Amino acid sequence: MRMVCISRSNDIAIGLRLAGVQSFFIRDENKIKEKIAELSKDADVGILNVTEEVYEMAKIELDEISKIQDLPLVVKIPNSK
Repeated sequence: MRMVCISRSNDIAIGLRLAGVQSFFIRDENKIKEKIAELSKDADVGILNVTEEVYEMAKIELDEISKIQDLPLVVKIPNSK
């Protein structure tokens, strides 16, 4: 199992990459939702970290993943200041 992150902050994405977490820096809302759908179907993804900003953009999709699937576990992390 692996941990991944989707962020609209390049600082967060780079920081997590340095810590060994596969991170995606995506600004476009539609591309964020596409990446969430893609990662939610990947059986190798155990934890999906998203920033608060990404969570608010894709709240419906992320809540649906949490309700229907055991994995990935969706974890909301704070935005960078």
